[in-house]
Amino acid sequence: MLTASCLDEKSPGVVKGHEDAEIIQRQLHFPDVKVSFFTLFRFATANDLIIIAISTFCALIAGATIPLPPIILGQISYIFAGIQNGDAVTSHSNHLISVYSLYFVYIAIGAFVCWFVSTAGFAYTGSKITRQIKLRYMEAVLRQNIAVFDDIGTGQLVAQLGADLNIIQDAISQKLSITISALGTLLATYIVSFALSWKLTFILIWSFFLSLLLLYLGNKIAVRYSGQSMEAQSTGSSIAEEAIGSIRSTTALGLQKHIVDSYDKYLDVAEKAKITLKTLMGTMVAITVGTGYLNVALAFWQGSRFLVEGEVTFRAVVAITLITKSAAFCVLGVGQNAETFTTAIAAAKRVFQMIVRIPPIDSMSEHGIVLDNVQGNIELRNIRHIYPSRPGVVVADDLSISFPRCKTTAVVGASGSGKSSITKLLMRFYEPMAGQIVLDEHNLQDLNLKWLRRQIRLVNQEPFLFDTTIFENIAHGFVGTQFETASSEDKQRRIEESAKIANAHEFIEALPQGYQTITGTKGSKLSGGQKQRIAIARALVAEPKILILDEATSALDTKTEASVQSALNASSTTRTTIIVAHRLSTVREADNIVVLKSGKVVEQGTHTELMDCRGPYYDLVKAQRAIEEEEDIDHEEENVKQISTAETDIEKGEFSDTEVTEIPPGEHSIQEQSSSYSLLSMVTFVLRLNAKEWHYILLGLFCSVIAGVEEPASAIFFGKGVIAISKPLSLANQIRSDAGFWAWMFFMLALVMILVFSVQGLVFAYCSERLIHRARQLALKQMLRQEIAFFDDKTNSAGTLVSFLSTEAADLAGISGGTLGMILIAVSTLVSAFVVGVVFGWKLALVCSSVIPVLVASGCIGVWAVGEFEKLNEIYTKASAAYAGEAIAAIQTVAALTRENEVLKIYENILTASSREGLKSSLKASLVLALARAGVTACMALGFWYGGTLFLERQYSLLQFVVVYSSIITSAYSAGLIFSFTPDIGKAKRSASGLQKLLDRKSSIDPASDEGGKPGNGKPQGFIEFRNVNFAYPTRLEHPALKNVSLKVPAGSSIALVGHTGCGKSTIVALLERFYDPKSGTILVDGDSITSLNLSEYRRCIGWLRRHAKQANIYDFISSLPEGFDTVVGNRGDQLSGGQKQRLALARALVRDPAILILDEATSAIDSQGEALIQEALEKAKKGRTMITIAHRMSTVKNADTIYVLDKGQIVEYGSHAELMAKKARYYELFTTNIDQS
Repeated sequence: MLTASCLDEKSPGVVKGHEDAEIIQRQLHFPDVKVSFFTLFRFATANDLIIIAISTFCALIAGATIPLPPIILGQISYIFAGIQNGDAVTSHSNHLISVYSLYFVYIAIGAFVCWFVSTAGFAYTGSKITRQIKLRYMEAVLRQNIAVFDDIGTGQLVAQLGADLNIIQDAISQKLSITISALGTLLATYIVSFALSWKLTFILIWSFFLSLLLLYLGNKIAVRYSGQSMEAQSTGSSIAEEAIGSIRSTTALGLQKHIVDSYDKYLDVAEKAKITLKTLMGTMVAITVGTGYLNVALAFWQGSRFLVEGEVTFRAVVAITLITKSAAFCVLGVGQNAETFTTAIAAAKRVFQMIVRIPPIDSMSEHGIVLDNVQGNIELRNIRHIYPSRPGVVVADDLSISFPRCKTTAVVGASGSGKSSITKLLMRFYEPMAGQIVLDEHNLQDLNLKWLRRQIRLVNQEPFLFDTTIFENIAHGFVGTQFETASSEDKQRRIEESAKIANAHEFIEALPQGYQTITGTKGSKLSGGQKQRIAIARALVAEPKILILDEATSALDTKTEASVQSALNASSTTRTTIIVAHRLSTVREADNIVVLKSGKVVEQGTHTELMDCRGPYYDLVKAQRAIEEEEDIDHEEENVKQISTAETDIEKGEFSDTEVTEIPPGEHSIQEQSSSYSLLSMVTFVLRLNAKEWHYILLGLFCSVIAGVEEPASAIFFGKGVIAISKPLSLANQIRSDAGFWAWMFFMLALVMILVFSVQGLVFAYCSERLIHRARQLALKQMLRQEIAFFDDKTNSAGTLVSFLSTEAADLAGISGGTLGMILIAVSTLVSAFVVGVVFGWKLALVCSSVIPVLVASGCIGVWAVGEFEKLNEIYTKASAAYAGEAIAAIQTVAALTRENEVLKIYENILTASSREGLKSSLKASLVLALARAGVTACMALGFWYGGTLFLERQYSLLQFVVVYSSIITSAYSAGLIFSFTPDIGKAKRSASGLQKLLDRKSSIDPASDEGGKPGNGKPQGFIEFRNVNFAYPTRLEHPALKNVSLKVPAGSSIALVGHTGCGKSTIVALLERFYDPKSGTILVDGDSITSLNLSEYRRCIGWLRRHAKQANIYDFISSLPEGFDTVVGNRGDQLSGGQKQRLALARALVRDPAILILDEATSAIDSQGEALIQEALEKAKKGRTMITIAHRMSTVKNADTIYVLDKGQIVEYGSHAELMAKKARYYELFTTNIDQS
């Protein structure tokens, strides 16, 4: 936190000595965790490991079945070669064809069972283990000390919980099954090959070790670049989360382009790292594929030599050559998935760093002393404190304060003087650099932290309410108390009693759903005062021994505040009460008032004693009285906010608490109706996104076609090679010569494949990463263009939208990049193989090809099944992401209420529901994938039987049989290979559908539109007029928020809007900002309807009190900071005190030199001295500007040219302060009521 002591003098704050540095480091340090792939299974249970073992065995067996057909083909080729060389066809030959064909069927059945078990097993354990990791990660996050959140930011933590864990799940699910089966194929390949001919296999084994070396080096390099990419992406996600989470501020300030540009910088870093990573992986794959064909060349070359020398049989050469050829596909499969594994390891490193970190302040620790009886005596002894994220600023220096039991102690002082820091130290959110804090003579550090926090209840100036009912929000105060297990009736009674003390019961009961009213995200459906009163009720319901009120009533009007304060005073005799306040009228009755300045106590005593001393407290009171005398203490009364009117309550200088209207879930969801898009349309859509890279895509397509043609070409080469070595051994020289020629052809094919795959890998790496970059950029840009109602939808929470940016945008690669390249290779192979088959032997080609449509159909069903799974899974993923995002964003509230276990339980239930539904879809998808894989072998059986029959009938030669059989079977294998990418395609289709719907969505109020003119023809004057404006929020059409409102604000004049909460004041401001458009009527600025003006230009002429920092009474404060204007304020300004944040917001408003100035509670968090100076600055700033004021403190209202009094969405009277007082009507009533309470 930045200290207010900097207002007058340079901060003395520097880290002093090794001990301070060590304490700061302890609060921020993360251990260096060594993560291997096996670390991903750290949280697997015994049952999980059993299933993984069974699945691994089945995957190995499934992979091992692939080398078996070549053995059979080698055996039958030997028989056919003999027949072609003159042996007679016998009945035994026909019998062998039938027997060997049945072998294929048996292999197909075994492969189907093994593929299904392995795929389903890994899908199940992957989901379950990931769920456990998510729970452990969430638990670790919730137990961390607050300094971690200051340093990292909630956006990065939410992104890691979503994107990083999705990467890990992908790696330990189907990708692992495919990779293990590929390893099984490699293992079986070399076992069988050594069994057939150890000598020939020994010559060929070099490729295996080369592949291992490449995988090792590739893994090392990939971890580095994957980490760089993820780090950049995480930082970018944090920027996006902050912008979307504060969307009203982002919109009002016109920051959309700035946010997108900042986000784009990190996307650039992530893209470059990813392109490098994928290029390396592509090159590695190219070399491994090339080595496969080099092995075939070696097999024919050396095999022919060994054959004529009698050291190897014909059938062994054929089998080993075929097996070696198929092994290339296995290495290719491993290479394709290597990127996933290395990325998962990099993601796991960050995840496990959080999981294994033992925080110095552990909110879930069971260690520590638990006192039998709490008296409530608290003492700060020589406290020195520095926030770890701001090591250059001391916020407390040799601070000593006593808080006696059952007494009320107030802490006052200028903004940033250290008041709120005391409350955070008492809650043990941070660790002081020096000194002790004791409770009943026990050091807080020796007490059990959870127990300690349950003795204390804290109410902040900006309380966080969870997106649930008012009843549940107040009931959260029961956590860890004896009332937690009370009956529902007893809880209801206690909640109502607490609400009455907090003066909240009346307005709650007036709501349509009463205590069952949903408060909205962060309590967005309630006004600031209502949120504070509910938070006070939540604190009181547990009957705490210690109550801390940190500006807890700052949003209440004088009457309500006095009522609440009176009730609190009456009930404070049994507890220690600590009050932090700017409004000094709230602390006059305190037993002791402590005055802070620059993190030190400058004086203390009762109100009377301090006034008699005429010291700093006297000066504060005097300054505040001067303001009160000026404004006649006119506070706007806070009445029941009728949620049925759905009035937007825009508070404290930024649109952070705008009421969110009830919108049916999914109405604005970017994923709704995505099923209406076909896979073809999604591929077309993705290619359009990649349009700028069309020439690279064409090059990639060309390389894919060439890579696809190589399979049929190799089938011809292989057939020719088999014919070459099938000749009688008496023709040894010819055998060597012909085999050598075809070996050279395979060598040339290998070189071509290395080149083609390398170019294809580079091209598609570039194109896919450009696609992902562009998709993320466009998605964020489009999100920020949407009207506010879009973000009011629960399904479009900040966590959900950021998850879409980080996770689903990356899934688009499933129909682009490497995956698209593999699919194109497979399609090219299918077509060219069929052509070759028909040319060499159309009968066998047609029969073998008849199975391919079945494989294609099963693949299409697989795409559909996975798509449905992804659609269902996304619902739960969004729910879990939204809930986790809310809990992490409210970490201080969660910690203060000790809700960690409750949050984890709810989060676990959401994840369990997701896993339960996901298992059903996983089984369906696994069944289809197993059928597709087993279908390849079934196709072999049919082709083998029919081809063998044609050969024995002398209709086909051995060359025709081998070429047609090899090419068509390879094409069938390729068809199966296509659908090994089914999960990627299913995810990509879903992601593309969501992105297309988002991009197709037309914002009804688009800040990026170029349409419309400039206000005042480029010289805005600020003349505002409302003509018969009627407005109701879209989903509350039966409850109008404004009724026939007409008002005029001449250019350069000032008006004030007053009235009860919910009367329509903030709705007028929301409409003026064009967050919404009126149902009827017109809003004009400088004579033009604001709907006819360019929205971006229009909003530029509206300011929230910002022009130059010095004019906001904050220049000296900023200058005194170690880094001055370059000081980082943290996520959502969390490194600043409430007053400092508000004053910076004022400076931000003035810096635009706006024609229209809006003050909405502009000085509510500022001390009286600061407010007086700011009022002076505003008097200067308002010259030549139109000013609209909404405030409790009437110093900004009394001097307005015109004051409008609103009630139930209508203007009931207006005039100057004097005129309205003379009328003695509604304004007079409000005014005199507040006078009586002052």
